Amino acid sequence: MKRVIRWALGGLALLLITTIAFIELRTRTGARRAEAELAAHEPSSVGDFGTTRTLSILPLVDWHASKPGLRTEMGVSYLIETDEHRILFDVGHNAKQESPSPLELNMKALDVPLGSVDTVFISHNHFDHVGGKPRQEGRTFSVGLEQVPLPSVRAFVPIPMTYPGLSPVHAGEPTRIGQGIASTGTIPRQLVFGWIDEQALVVHVADLGAVLVVGCGHQTIPKLLARYDEVFDAPLYGIVGGLHFPVPEGRFKVLGLNAQRFLASGDGMFSPITMEDVEDQMDQLRQRNLGLVGVGGHDSSDEVIAMFHDTFGHAYRHIRVGERIVVRSPTEAF
Repeated sequence: MKRVIRWALGGLALLLITTIAFIELRTRTGARRAEAELAAHEPSSVGDFGTTRTLSILPLVDWHASKPGLRTEMGVSYLIETDEHRILFDVGHNAKQESPSPLELNMKALDVPLGSVDTVFISHNHFDHVGGKPRQEGRTFSVGLEQVPLPSVRAFVPIPMTYPGLSPVHAGEPTRIGQGIASTGTIPRQLVFGWIDEQALVVHVADLGAVLVVGCGHQTIPKLLARYDEVFDAPLYGIVGGLHFPVPEGRFKVLGLNAQRFLASGDGMFSPITMEDVEDQMDQLRQRNLGLVGVGGHDSSDEVIAMFHDTFGHAYRHIRVGERIVVRSPTEAF
């Protein structure tokens, strides 16, 4: 019997080692593919996509809240408002598949009618941005448990996706969305979790420059900055959103493993993102002399958020549900 148990344990250990080796090989092979695709890709230009005089970013779902009564979770959703548009940027997680969802509850509490939204922007197809795992697997998205009608709404998505009654626009390339609003186009990345294509939103505020609104930041800051410089002419004024710095610990664990750090950051299970990586990317932002920086808590640790707060001082804004971030052109009357 003991011999059988030893054989069984040995077989399980061999299976585990083989599985880990396969995942690591797939990750590294995919990472080389992503780098090759980026090196060969020449992103298209959106040209002059105009400006807006005002920009408001209202976090609707994130890890931290500005006051009691607002729901929080490991997901992301923002209301982006400009002179002409109201954009729902990602739709949260709804981890417990509740009805109403945390997003729906917060929209009601913050007086954000879904009917006032004219555009949906999905940064990438991960469960905490599209309304849950079933939506990710179905390559779709949902504000709540049921997919309610969204009449007169445009949707811009990072991969081919569907939604009842809509024809979502696949914004694989940089794409003009509206006056002063554009997509960076998608940037590929191979994670241990799997391949991901992620886009960020660009909002050009008159007389200041552009603000990047980022969902998760799987692209990494260096690649986001490189894409921005390739495609857009306006100076970069700010960056707000999930920048994916789950160091030393993330918010999401799988069997006790820091999943955000080991499975969704870095170049493999054995080479996760480090604090040195965070400091290097933070330094690249510091060199830009930005007027606005905000780091979301859903995929960055409280320690990193404190570092950004201390480093960027008056330019730093907290990302908390219900706490609006407003940017205005210097010539805009108050």
